[in-house]
Amino acid sequence: MKHLILAMPLVICLALATSLAAQDGGQPLLAYRSGDIWKYDATSDSATKLTHWGYNGGPILSPDGTTIAYLSTSAAFVDQHKAGTATQTGGSAPANIWIMDVATQAFTLIADQTGASATGILRSLPNWSPDSRQLLWLEIDPGLQALEAARLKLRDFDTGATTTLASNVDLGFQGSNIRMPSLRWGAGGIARLHFDYPGDGANPFLHIQFYDASSGALTQFDLGLNESRDNSVRDFLWVEHLGRSLMALQIQDYWELIDPQTGARSRLSEPPRMQTRNAAGGLQLIPRSVATAGGDWRIHWHATRGGGALDTGYRSARVNRNNRPAIAPDGERIAWPDAQGIDSWQIGGGRQLFEASSSWAFPIPQPFGVVWAPTKWVTTGSLDSAQAAPALPPVASQCPLPPLLSAGQQAIIAPGLSNRVRNAASLAADIIGALQPGDIVTIEAGPVCADGYHWYFARAADLAGWTAEGGAGEYWLLYHIDCHRSPPIRLSATMRATVAGNRSLEVRNGKGVDGTDVITLVSASDTFSITGRPECDWTGLRWYPIQFRHFLGWIAAGSGADYYIEAR
Repeated sequence: MKHLILAMPLVICLALATSLAAQDGGQPLLAYRSGDIWKYDATSDSATKLTHWGYNGGPILSPDGTTIAYLSTSAAFVDQHKAGTATQTGGSAPANIWIMDVATQAFTLIADQTGASATGILRSLPNWSPDSRQLLWLEIDPGLQALEAARLKLRDFDTGATTTLASNVDLGFQGSNIRMPSLRWGAGGIARLHFDYPGDGANPFLHIQFYDASSGALTQFDLGLNESRDNSVRDFLWVEHLGRSLMALQIQDYWELIDPQTGARSRLSEPPRMQTRNAAGGLQLIPRSVATAGGDWRIHWHATRGGGALDTGYRSARVNRNNRPAIAPDGERIAWPDAQGIDSWQIGGGRQLFEASSSWAFPIPQPFGVVWAPTKWVTTGSLDSAQAAPALPPVASQCPLPPLLSAGQQAIIAPGLSNRVRNAASLAADIIGALQPGDIVTIEAGPVCADGYHWYFARAADLAGWTAEGGAGEYWLLYHIDCHRSPPIRLSATMRATVAGNRSLEVRNGKGVDGTDVITLVSASDTFSITGRPECDWTGLRWYPIQFRHFLGWIAAGSGADYYIEAR
């Protein structure tokens, strides 16, 4: 799946009329340009380069207008890409997150690649909280995590802490490259679209998901994607509608509202409108969908002050950040990027601010747009019809991984990283040691749910304390049973697994070979689910209960040092 980024090397055009500068109040227009962020200051009619890496994408303006956030491709991945060894050749590149104070141009690194595998940590576009005090993003390290185990991260600028709001976010269907999904944070919560194929010939589905910004609790609704997909959502926005914050869904040439609490849906009579947050009586921008001769949809941007609408001349493919126009602080002019540069428009006509040529480049991250003043979306309050959306079971995310252990059992530390041991069941507790992969412990207490993890009091030969069972969609502490003819445990219930090496394995209707029957075979191309704890047969081999397609049975884990099955 290709993810092409538009690079715009710009040549400054100093012909902007000084009469415009007097109306701006000193607020600069911030724009993407050739992999970096620039500002255009209308008071001095000048442009200044703010970043100097060449692999930045942005800017994303906070609702109070004081700060921008942006993605910056990791240096290690740029080197891999140039050498032809990168695992991602499209989609989203591993990236860091920076913020910049608009007034002082002071930069702060918010999230880097610390702890990443050679693949690197992929991150979605950062999203500001409505009060501008927090920043949110999705991240995943494909070298360490499954696509169902992305993390929803939250940076609090009052405390300086970065926490995980949810650790089991399913990225849904992906092609040959992973494309991080978009998030929308508004007064009604945190929203995202979840698209996936259930497999076995079933139709794909589309959900709208809402995360509570305080607890991470998830509510989702089925949007009823039909087989032809002509009701698929093209964009989604938080809007103010009759004093409430609702989600607006763009579906071809019309928009619907959906209530994040009940799932009730209503069709808007008119598209939502974008306006500045502070300039009362300024222009409102209306994105009207118009079908092209080829059957695609384009957005024709119109401007109004509440009466007739004027065509600005701007056409875009979407309403997302890459294509969205910016509005001046006084609400009188707009600006947008296009193939020729950055253009501006006001009632009476438009002009080009910058000249540019265009090219496509990867791994420069999105967005590659412009911002000028903080904006919001509003509706006219007029509806055409209403319907209901079926609610899906709520997903609790305080401690997303279900606990698999209990007091009195033995556990083994999973391969990979060591497990920190603390003097209490909390991330704030003191670290008193670490358990290494392969260490066997006895569970004496737990589980205790705290800080998004299930904790157990575990005792080893020379260390005892509280350790977490797992996180980010994977278990670090696995149920242990000593089957002397099999290699150490590295799988647990709920994991997906496949056959190791080029072999076929029998699935039997009970553990062991004696007295059981073969019900099917699995090979290296097959994937199955571990459904419970392993057990030993009388010979000392370890067997796992599994589900493969519609078959429920048992499969041998391995013999000696040879693993027959491995994590998918």
